[in-house]
Amino acid sequence: MFNKKTAEELNPDCPDADFSFPNHIQSKKTIMKKICYLIALLYAMSLSSCQKDGPAPGNTGKLLLDIKSELQIREVGRHLKSAPELKDFKVTIFHSDGIEAMVFDSTMQRPDTIELQVGDYYVEAHSNNNLPAAFDNPYYSGISELFSIGPNDLQSIAVNCLLANTMVSVLYSQQVIEGFTEYETIVASELDSLIYRSDESRMGYFRTLPLSIIVNLSYHKPDGSIVDRQLSGSIPFPLANRHYEIIVDASIAQGLAAFQIIMDSTDVPKEVIEIIDGPGNPVEGAYAYGDLLISEIMYDPSSLSDTEGEWFEVYNNSHQIISLQNLVLGRDDANRHTITDPIDLHPGDYLVLERNEAATSASSSYLYGSDILLPNTGALLSIFNEGTESNPGSLIFSVNYGDINFPDGSGSSIALSPERMNTAEAVLGSSWCLSSSAFSSGDLGTPGGINDSCQ
Repeated sequence: MFNKKTAEELNPDCPDADFSFPNHIQSKKTIMKKICYLIALLYAMSLSSCQKDGPAPGNTGKLLLDIKSELQIREVGRHLKSAPELKDFKVTIFHSDGIEAMVFDSTMQRPDTIELQVGDYYVEAHSNNNLPAAFDNPYYSGISELFSIGPNDLQSIAVNCLLANTMVSVLYSQQVIEGFTEYETIVASELDSLIYRSDESRMGYFRTLPLSIIVNLSYHKPDGSIVDRQLSGSIPFPLANRHYEIIVDASIAQGLAAFQIIMDSTDVPKEVIEIIDGPGNPVEGAYAYGDLLISEIMYDPSSLSDTEGEWFEVYNNSHQIISLQNLVLGRDDANRHTITDPIDLHPGDYLVLERNEAATSASSSYLYGSDILLPNTGALLSIFNEGTESNPGSLIFSVNYGDINFPDGSGSSIALSPERMNTAEAVLGSSWCLSSSAFSSGDLGTPGGINDSCQ
C-alpha cells in the first residue's frame, strides 16, 4: 500500500503532514496536508493503472512498409497521363480476420516503422481516385500476402499496386474520318459513361463492369439531307489491368459498318466483335440486349442447402415469343450452360432456372444442374444468344448482384422491383430488394411470379 514516504516523494510540494487524523477539529494547515496526500495517492494509483493496461514488454513488433506501383500493360503506342502519385495512396493495415488495425490516409502520414501487436496481418493500398468513369484517371490498387509479426520482430512488406480499372480507347478508321461529317462513340457502364468524340485521343478508365458501346455516325447526301447511322455492341466481361481498343470502321459507298474491339494483353488473345449496322437491329436470328431480364436471384437459401436451393429467374421483356433453346447462361467466366430444352417464353412471362428440382415448385422451370454456381459474395450473371459455351453469342442481359447497393440476402431471394423492369434500372443495386413472400421451400421469394414490391 501507499505510505507517507511514497506520498511525499510523489508530491514534494506538500508540507510535512500529520497522518494521525485526530478526531478534533483540525487547522487549515492540517486539512491542506490531507488534500495534498489525497492528490498524491490518486496520482500513484493512476500510474499503476496505466502500467497494468499497457502492452507487456516484448509483445509487439515493427513493420517496414514499401508501397510500389508498376504498370503491367502494353498501351498500343500511347502513354498514361495523370498517374496518381504514391504519396497520395491510402494505406490500411488489417488483422487477418479483416478488422482494421491502422489506417493512413496517405503514405506521407505513415511513420518509417510501424509498431504492431504480435499477430497476423495484411495490407491494402490504393490511390484515392476510384471514379466510375473518367478520362486520364488510372486507379491503382494492391494487397499484400498475409504476414506475421512476432515479439520484437522487424518485418518488411512490399505492396505492389497495379491498375485496377479497365482502359478503353477509340480509334476511327480513315474511311470514317473522310466519309462522315460527325461521329462519336459512347462507352457506358451502369454507373457512368464517356463520350469519345471525333477528336478525342485520351484514354478512358472504367470500373470493371459490363460496358455497352454505341457509335453514332452521320453524313450529308448530295441532296443535302443528313443520314444517321448507329452501331451497338458490348464488352460483357471487361478485365482490370487491360486495355481495350475500339476500332470504328464504316464505308458509305459499300453501305457497310462495323467495328472491332482489340484487347491488348500478352496472355489473352485478341477479341474481335462484329457489330451490325442500323439502330436497334439485332444480328439475324438473335435477340437484342434487354429482351430478357434477370429478375430474381436466390443465391443463399436457408431451408435447403446451396446445392439444392439455388435458382434465378428470367423475364421476357420483349413483345415477342422468345425461344430459349440453345441460349447460353453464364456466371463470370467460370460457369457456362447451354439450355437444351425447347422452351418458348411469352412476353411478360417468367422462367425459373434451377440448380436442383427441389429448389422451387414453379410450374415454368428449367434445370441447369451444377453447371452454374451462385456465390454468396456476388457474381456477374448473364444470358447470351446462341453460341458455344466457350464462345457464346451476343449478350442479351447481365447483372452483377455483388455490386454496390445490392441487398444481402440469406434465406431470401433478391428481387428486381416490378416498377423497374427495364434495362436501365435492372442493373442498379438500388432497384433490387429482399423478397418478403414465402414459397414452397420455406424461404422467401416469388419464383415464377411477379416480384414483391421494393417500395
